[in-house]
Amino acid sequence: MASQPPVAPPIPSPTPSPGVSPIMPNSEQVVIIYVIIAMAVIIFGFWNVPVVRNLINPLKLFTIALHEFCHISAAVISGGRILKITIDPHIGGATHVEGGRPTFILASGYLGSTLLGGLFVLAGYSTLVAKVMSFVLGIGLIMPLALVRDKL
Repeated sequence: MASQPPVAPPIPSPTPSPGVSPIMPNSEQVVIIYVIIAMAVIIFGFWNVPVVRNLINPLKLFTIALHEFCHISAAVISGGRILKITIDPHIGGATHVEGGRPTFILASGYLGSTLLGGLFVLAGYSTLVAKVMSFVLGIGLIMPLALVRDKL
């Protein structure tokens, strides 16, 4: 008679306590949510205060360059041709494209920025990913400064 392989006991499904939602954040996640909200408020505030906004020019240039890079990638993927790219810390950026799929190209700037921003947030949960994203951020902060040094 052949013996059956051992079977692991069933894992009991956690039963939520009465009155507690299964998607409620725990105490560590609440702290992270508050930190993200505080950082967003501070950055949005600094973005528009005349004297202080010059302090965050590298971050602004990185954000604008990342946004425009997403437009460029979508244009190339959809068969478009890049005519001109402008990045300015005070005004923003623009990517002029010929051909391609306009809806895809227009949406890619915001969607790509959102996805990459989410990657930066998720990087806080893994030391290795945080190191890689810190390197990306460091390069991303230095490169635009070299390109727009005459406008600062």
